[in-house]
Amino acid sequence: MIYFMARSGARFQEIVDTSATNQIIFVGLSCITFLVFLSQVNPVLLVSRSEIVTTHLFEDKFYPAFLRGAVLSGTLVLAFLALGFYKYVGFFIQSDTPVFAVFSLVFRFMSILLMVYAEEFVFRQKLLTLLKGTMHPLRAIAITALLYALAKAFQFHLGLSHLLTLCLVGFALGLRAWFDHDFAVGAGLFAGFLVVAHCVFSIPILGNESQGVLLFKYQIRFDIDSPWVRFLTGGAGGLLSSVAVQFVLLLDIGFHFLRHKDKLKSL
Repeated sequence: MIYFMARSGARFQEIVDTSATNQIIFVGLSCITFLVFLSQVNPVLLVSRSEIVTTHLFEDKFYPAFLRGAVLSGTLVLAFLALGFYKYVGFFIQSDTPVFAVFSLVFRFMSILLMVYAEEFVFRQKLLTLLKGTMHPLRAIAITALLYALAKAFQFHLGLSHLLTLCLVGFALGLRAWFDHDFAVGAGLFAGFLVVAHCVFSIPILGNESQGVLLFKYQIRFDIDSPWVRFLTGGAGGLLSSVAVQFVLLLDIGFHFLRHKDKLKSL
């Protein structure tokens, strides 16, 4: 896209702005391209298509978890709206080009799904399984969580609070993948959370801001009047910079430790 814009004579700043706006779409397309490449070079890399996606993984694991992640995301956003931290601005049909807006929203929705699914397969299915065979599972989960956050830091321009949340996300999803023996549940949870926040309520994710079905905006005045609100909600950075989301992730991690304490003691 940058190449063709450069050939058309677009200004450098226009190219930068366009690529930044569509960064999630670029990453999503590159992720699915990578998975297709892995499956096509089988048996050289020993990754089959049935290992990546099956009816069982998608319908029985990914889809129900996607709904739970969507409910969690919607609950947080609506709670912040009710508390006055967010304000409702409008509906996306108000766009001057509604057809383009619809297609852009669909592409963004699919890109998030593909990005999360592909990355969970790589980090929580292949890499975690490989590391668990050489070290303690909890250490393997921590390493994959750190590598996941590092990959996101290379892909997007993120702050420390954002990266901390992604580390917690990686650790929480790593625990689920370890105990459930597949990656699809964690992928569904995180994909549902991101899709509803970003594509339904227009909340920024991964440093990207775009209009969704409903346009919700953070009340920027709280940065001056009540700075603690910015830490609670994530402020203009979105839910992935939120202390509330980090607290939910810590609760989820603690729940899994308590639920599987007998297995952990036997390690």
